Amino acid sequence: MSNWGDLAGQTVSALIGTLAGGAITVHVARWQTARTIEAQAELAASQEAATSASARRQWTQQRSAEAAQRLLERLAELYAWLPSLPDLALDEPQLSPQAREHCIAALSSVRQGMQTDLLSIGNDRVRARYRTLVRLGYDVGWRGIGQSNRGRQIRDVRGYLRYVQFTLEAVIDGSPLPDDCEAPALDRSDSAPWLPPTVPWHWQDPADGS
Repeated sequence: MSNWGDLAGQTVSALIGTLAGGAITVHVARWQTARTIEAQAELAASQEAATSASARRQWTQQRSAEAAQRLLERLAELYAWLPSLPDLALDEPQLSPQAREHCIAALSSVRQGMQTDLLSIGNDRVRARYRTLVRLGYDVGWRGIGQSNRGRQIRDVRGYLRYVQFTLEAVIDGSPLPDDCEAPALDRSDSAPWLPPTVPWHWQDPADGS
């Protein structure tokens, strides 16, 4: 009986060991499966977040580019009528009253763009430059700052307007903005017209109209 008892005990022990080992194996397999599923879920979430961020960047860039294009159209209209800018507040314009009315409308459109399209561009440097241009336009047109030098007034605003155009072109292209620079001081004694520190190559082209 002792031998049978020992054999039975050994059999039971072996069976228990087998069952325990099997249970451990199942537990480990389940843990590994859970970890794999968790890792796959984390990877999928990370990829989804990256895709969403990329899509948002593209949408933001597209919105900014479209707004910049609309602002460029407003600036082009003002550029065409800049010679009449100092006439806005005069009782008797030096150029034609019709040209003055066109200039008033163009400057008003540029200012309206500051309150609408410009808000779609998130870059603070771009916004600041455009707002400075609006201020310069109103300083010359309605406040008469620098009126003792009419020709330089016009060239100063034209130079800064072209600088803002160049800035908006960079927004459209997704390229680096032109370097920051101080806006022209309209009441300075210097008669030389204002130019930004870095002038685009096409400003030297007579066909460019700068």
